[in-house]
Amino acid sequence: MNIDIVDIKNKEIEKFDLNLDDSVEINRKAISLVVKSQLSKRRSGTAATKNRALVKASNKKPFKQKGTGNARAGSTTSPIWRGGGVIFGPQPKDWSISVPKKIKKLALFHSLLYKIQQQTIKVVDSFDLDTHKTKDLIKLLKPFNLSEKLLIISNVENQNINLASRNIEKLKLIKSEGVNVYDLLNYKSILIDKPTLTSLLERVR
Repeated sequence: MNIDIVDIKNKEIEKFDLNLDDSVEINRKAISLVVKSQLSKRRSGTAATKNRALVKASNKKPFKQKGTGNARAGSTTSPIWRGGGVIFGPQPKDWSISVPKKIKKLALFHSLLYKIQQQTIKVVDSFDLDTHKTKDLIKLLKPFNLSEKLLIISNVENQNINLASRNIEKLKLIKSEGVNVYDLLNYKSILIDKPTLTSLLERVR
């Protein structure tokens, strides 16, 4: 499988052999499992209510057992009383889903392969920015005709790109070691430089 390498003006300069078999069937089950795992780990799991043991109240019997005409009551912490404990309410919980490393690697590889098949990855020979202004970064990206929801993957240490990308709402800048299944699928367009792509392919194989 080959992919086009373009320059900063989006003109093709060479073909890059990915050494991938494009006839491989995408393993959607592995991808789905890893995405669920990633999203579940984002859940704080801190929702909680107080049961009758945690409610702060006196243990004194509110009124005598007989003679009042009321139903007998032993404590104001009872769930049927206003301000009492909650029955079967939510308690702190770990929502994370454990996924084997081999499945994670497989899902990452197939997610990358899927995006390549969909031709939503643009590979540039080099990516650099001389200023830290957001408008200059937007001007630099314009020739590529990319979606507003853009993921830039680059291992190049460039403070200007880091600063300029902060003010663009739907743009995310990460390194190859930070690439994950959810981001690959969530962003409609991906821009990556050739050296970073080589590093990423070594990671997923």
